[in-house]
Amino acid sequence: MKILEQPIVTPTRYLWAVGLDSAKFPAGSIIAERYTVVHSQVVVDSQSFRLPEIPDEFPDYVVAYLRLAKHLLHSPRPYGLLSANYLNAGVDPNQEILLLDNVPLTKQGELLPSFGSAWAGASALRQINWLWQSLHLWQSLAEYGYCQSLLTPELVRVDGPWIRLLELKSHPEAVNLSDLGDAWLALLDGAKPSIQERLAELFYGLARGGYSSAEAIAHLDTTARQIAEQNPFTIRVASATDPGRRRDHNEDSCYPHPHEQTLIMDALQNCVAIVCDGLGGHEGGEVASNMAIQTLCAELEPLLAKIEKGEEPYNPSQFMAQLEAITRLANDRIVNLNDQQQRTAQRRMGTTLVMTVLPRPLGKPSHEIYIVHVGDSRIYWITPDSCRQVTLDDDVATRETTLGLNFYAYSSQRVDAGALIQALGTRSSDVLVPRVQRLLLDEECLLLLCSDGLSDYERVDEIYSEQIRPILTDRLSLSVSCQNLINQGNFLNGHDNITVVLMRCQASAYEEVNIEVQRKAARSRKFASGKTTASVAGNPPPDDQTRFEVTDPKTKKTSIQTTTRLQSGTTGINKQPDKSTDKSTDKTQVAPTSQTRSDQSNKWFLVLWLLVFFGLGFAITASQIPALRNLVLPSSPTATQPPAK
Repeated sequence: MKILEQPIVTPTRYLWAVGLDSAKFPAGSIIAERYTVVHSQVVVDSQSFRLPEIPDEFPDYVVAYLRLAKHLLHSPRPYGLLSANYLNAGVDPNQEILLLDNVPLTKQGELLPSFGSAWAGASALRQINWLWQSLHLWQSLAEYGYCQSLLTPELVRVDGPWIRLLELKSHPEAVNLSDLGDAWLALLDGAKPSIQERLAELFYGLARGGYSSAEAIAHLDTTARQIAEQNPFTIRVASATDPGRRRDHNEDSCYPHPHEQTLIMDALQNCVAIVCDGLGGHEGGEVASNMAIQTLCAELEPLLAKIEKGEEPYNPSQFMAQLEAITRLANDRIVNLNDQQQRTAQRRMGTTLVMTVLPRPLGKPSHEIYIVHVGDSRIYWITPDSCRQVTLDDDVATRETTLGLNFYAYSSQRVDAGALIQALGTRSSDVLVPRVQRLLLDEECLLLLCSDGLSDYERVDEIYSEQIRPILTDRLSLSVSCQNLINQGNFLNGHDNITVVLMRCQASAYEEVNIEVQRKAARSRKFASGKTTASVAGNPPPDDQTRFEVTDPKTKKTSIQTTTRLQSGTTGINKQPDKSTDKSTDKTQVAPTSQTRSDQSNKWFLVLWLLVFFGLGFAITASQIPALRNLVLPSSPTATQPPAK
């Protein structure tokens, strides 16, 4: 099978046209000889391979759209701006149409449900989550005068757990938080009984001006914790890493590392996941990524342990500040090593960072997920219905867009578009801006952390339906799924190291777990091999031989083959890189479907071993005791009788 280095994928691109008059441009109309009106203000770009039309200078409202586009989960992003000369004859010469991407539309171009229509059918925790996100979004919109967007029902849409805006709307008069409280009063009848009283207190308090946005968020935090304690989530983490098809060494590192599953710290087990993509070549990239993970884990372990035992007061804002401080400490240690070795310019080692942390205050399962990000490694939030990128790349193209200087389609055409603007270790912490986010968990989901070896060319979105979604919906093995994604990355990209960490959050009702028992089992479990590149925390590594589904993304034809497991180019922290690779591995094969050795087989092996042990012990003991020896070895004509007592 021929490996396509960069297959051309042109998915249908649906856009929302702000300012489009549906009466003048009914369904089927074509605008600027490339945009076809589907319905209402939804258009499809039939020539997405071409750059969209934009003017030389942008109006102020477009600049606001560009700057707010940094809120990937909530805000649309400008795609193109059509002035009157691009429109049909007879149109007002001052009219312009702003085309928006990243809007709340289905893959078929239909509008997602409005906040109001979906409210009554949502769970209590999701209702809290939507309100919580709206308050955070209010704080950002207030900076640019677009809070009216949250007060206009048809503009506020929901995409599973996410609040998403269809477009931005300003108001000639200032709006206040009390206006939001008034608007939310209509939601009380549809609120779940378990939280109705608490929400009534909040809504009426907001309407009277008795809450600031920060106080309202704190009120929702308390309510969410009460609900989450009754509906805890179980967390599972797995990882895999591979040098890729073109690299002879691996500069990526991750936690938990596949080779170090027996060394997981108690306080970090199943609540911390990290991916670091080293920079600076073979001499320094892997050193920087390993050093970052060593530092982060060493600092997180006592902090999370104190929070779990109640020795450290837990406050979300304070915890976010602590995560930022720990990230800066990791940065400083790499910077100091660069300075000691007199590394300059491109020779300075560095690393990207994506990290998820779930603290357990007082030992209780958490519904809060903290995300730390520096560089262009990514985190995706996977649900049965969507795949949403959570982090924003720290590259030149993204910076130019979020500063309001250019549309992303044009920024991404720069020669240096993909160049990083920051990474751990390259510069002093005084100029480092780690992004720390706090998100609420309100349903079963999957978090995918990966280096750009997998995410380049938007491969994650491309393989979501067939390869990623089933991990969640079919509850596939995380360790096998990690290796499967490694193989997919090698097949579709393969130009760089690939690292994947999966964190699955599922309802505890599905699988009751005693954390302390799980920890003891992880500490006592011994692996038969140290060469595994994909395994789940607390579970054995996969078999050496794995069956694969070889799928061609063009023809969709699938065949089953068997191959030897891919070997990683790195080992765990404080080990030298393992240069050995499995020569029999076919990197074009994808989608392993076999399961790892089950825990059940390990239990039978243990039982058999114990039986043999006790059998030998009994035989030895019997040989020394006459009565037992006669019982076990009856006398015979040739047997030597023991002397009489």
